[in-house]
Amino acid sequence: MKNFTLLFLYAAFFCSIPVAMYSQVVNVEKLRQDNTSGLSGKVEFNFTARKTTVQSLDWRNQTFLQWDNEKWSVLLLNEINFNRVDGTNYVDDGFQHLRISRHLNDVFTAEAYGQNQYDPVRNIAQRRLLGAGVRVKLSNSNYFGFSTLFENELLTDETLNQDFRLSSYLQLKLQLSKTIKFLTTTYLQPNLSKFSDIKISSQSTLSFHITDKFAFTNSFTAIYDSFPATGIPSFIYNFRNGIKYLF
Repeated sequence: MKNFTLLFLYAAFFCSIPVAMYSQVVNVEKLRQDNTSGLSGKVEFNFTARKTTVQSLDWRNQTFLQWDNEKWSVLLLNEINFNRVDGTNYVDDGFQHLRISRHLNDVFTAEAYGQNQYDPVRNIAQRRLLGAGVRVKLSNSNYFGFSTLFENELLTDETLNQDFRLSSYLQLKLQLSKTIKFLTTTYLQPNLSKFSDIKISSQSTLSFHITDKFAFTNSFTAIYDSFPATGIPSFIYNFRNGIKYLF
């Protein structure tokens, strides 16, 4: 019953905002590991080159490092994505994120972070931000966070946006039944001087476990920017079905 109550709260939270979303908001929570000690992380490289009727090149690098002790956590993320088909770049984005956390007690954590980001395909030459706030543990693996950040965003047409924003997120990891798991994270970043200027991002995954090792997954990502760069849609979404094998 508790899980369904949290799911209802998430639905109320999600439905109280505009139903639309934009990929400038980086989901840090999907990579963060709780209840760890010492150094942990992963480094992943993917490269694909193919030629059929067209020539394509794909490159992806993701680096995740986290260090923890009883009082402190340090999180470092780096991600680069690139896709070119016949000389045209369809994906060319990346970000670097550093977050330092001070665990005040079992519920509250103070955090400070900095981020650099680029996505020229979506007309973002460079987006830098600095922020600080608090992360609150609602229950096991469920968190709410809020902070204030300063954003410096340079578009490819040389437009410069400098704003202070609120940033809040809700993360839920729910075991709805013995075979069904639900994971979701939603971010809201309204402009402090103009609340109609808002960036929203939501990522949700529903997993149906057939056995202990096999599961069907349904993932939905939606992103919205009320004032996107010229020529870029306000609402972008992605729906994906898959099969997962655990070992």
